[in-house]
Amino acid sequence: MTFAVGLFELFGVAIPGGVQLAVLLYVLDRLHLVDVGALAAEPSALPVIGAVVGSYVLGSVTTPLSAAVDKILPRRLPAPEDARRVFLACVPEARDRPYVAVEPTVLLAAAELHDKPVAAEVTRMEAVGMMQRSLAFSLALASVVAAVQCAAGPGRPVAACAAVLLSAAAVGTAWRERATRYYPWLKTLEICFWIPDIDAPFARDDR
Repeated sequence: MTFAVGLFELFGVAIPGGVQLAVLLYVLDRLHLVDVGALAAEPSALPVIGAVVGSYVLGSVTTPLSAAVDKILPRRLPAPEDARRVFLACVPEARDRPYVAVEPTVLLAAAELHDKPVAAEVTRMEAVGMMQRSLAFSLALASVVAAVQCAAGPGRPVAACAAVLLSAAAVGTAWRERATRYYPWLKTLEICFWIPDIDAPFARDDR
């Protein structure tokens, strides 16, 4: 049996889920419901397997929630038109080419048919963006836990510093993800510019 992990599963699900699992284990340890030290001292591979599976499950469950939170945050979301505007400003020769007005997902499918390894760069960028969006939610959740720890004690100074740093990291990650969200669409336009006959399926016959 072959087991393969894709870019979206690794970047978009497992990594943010690992942060959420760490926060959950910290809370359970503080409530004396789980002994994290005893789990880490287990000589078998079960804790590692459990951590990997738990990270993936938590990341999968909270991905829709992080996407919903992202939509209610203030600031306009980037759109494919932003990528087209930047692309045409850099490559004015493509202004009259029909493919530029096509939906990016359709163009990505064409790029994958033409050269899948090259188009994989777009998939990687999308996966990184998904990871950043989910990480922003995970870091915000961790900052809330740190704030509660600051109020309840002990270790208030450390908890206060952690709350501030985690909040700043969450805001910075969310801002970065939104600022670069159109990058995969821009990369798709750049790749398709060099595909021979890419315009033919989208050209209108005015006769």
